[in-house]
Amino acid sequence: MAVSPKEHLAPDDAAVAGAVPSAVDPVKPVGVGESEVQTMGYPSKLMAPDLAKSVVGLLICGVIALIPEMLEIIQWTSAGLALLFVFYFARTVVRFQSKIYVSEYGIRLSSLRGGTAFAWPELSKFRLRYFSTKRDGNKGWFELTLQAGEAKIVAESTLDGFDDLLEISRDWAKDNQLLVDDITRTNLMRMDEAQTLVKAAASERTEGGLKKR
Repeated sequence: MAVSPKEHLAPDDAAVAGAVPSAVDPVKPVGVGESEVQTMGYPSKLMAPDLAKSVVGLLICGVIALIPEMLEIIQWTSAGLALLFVFYFARTVVRFQSKIYVSEYGIRLSSLRGGTAFAWPELSKFRLRYFSTKRDGNKGWFELTLQAGEAKIVAESTLDGFDDLLEISRDWAKDNQLLVDDITRTNLMRMDEAQTLVKAAASERTEGGLKKR
């Protein structure tokens, strides 16, 4: 289910949504049903390998750090790496448990570290970053940062529903007349190009299947 952009809100409704009291859920104001809210989360099939890697790394580094005969510099280095794996494990657990709820009215994040929410008319910052895992930049992930005052929500492209979230937040960024930096603009163009290629490939497969028939 893809949520719709601001066009579904009348001007008066948008003003009200932007000034929603903290006691009211901006994602699901009065009269909004569950079917109008899209729930997004990180798939377990992607989180499991990260959890396994962090546990294995922690065990290996922990054992090396505790070997008495090992050089002190190696022990300290292994201990430092073990701490990094602990941080990585905790971050993965938090991300795996996190849920993002999105509607045409607002967005809400729920996680082990707490939750935050805001109405779309309050959106004041829109940023898209790309992190590469290879030197050629052909493999990596996107990170979307959405902020309204002190409330900030960060989502990675491995999130189920990330494309829908990017689409509606991008529309609201335009409606709220937000200025985006050059990096965000470049990454948006990169995603548009990728989606165009995917659609073209899907179209070719469809046409090829029809021809075979």
